[in-house]
Amino acid sequence: MAPSKPDRVLNELYESVANIFEQAQASLANHKKNSVALFKIHARAAEVTQPSKSGNGVKLVGEKAFQEVIVDMISRVLVVKKGPANADRIVKYVGGFVRFMNEKGECFSF
Repeated sequence: MAPSKPDRVLNELYESVANIFEQAQASLANHKKNSVALFKIHARAAEVTQPSKSGNGVKLVGEKAFQEVIVDMISRVLVVKKGPANADRIVKYVGGFVRFMNEKGECFSF
């Protein structure tokens, strides 16, 4: 039996984000394309919700999962000293992605 769409989105989240970060560390030229792709992944993940236990609202399960993956990816770079080109590109990419999100008018918080 195939997993449901929300389950599939969450199961593929880590790999999808990791692929984008891998591409972003290779070149500065693809950062805009990767920001668009990461934005789409974020939007799909944000659609995954669950009813709260009290029944009065929803739990943002996908949003939380996306945030955890992003923090994991960023924390891997933060331990690297300044200098390696790959790490520097990721720092620039994250800054560019945050700028892209702000331009889109989306609320993005860790």
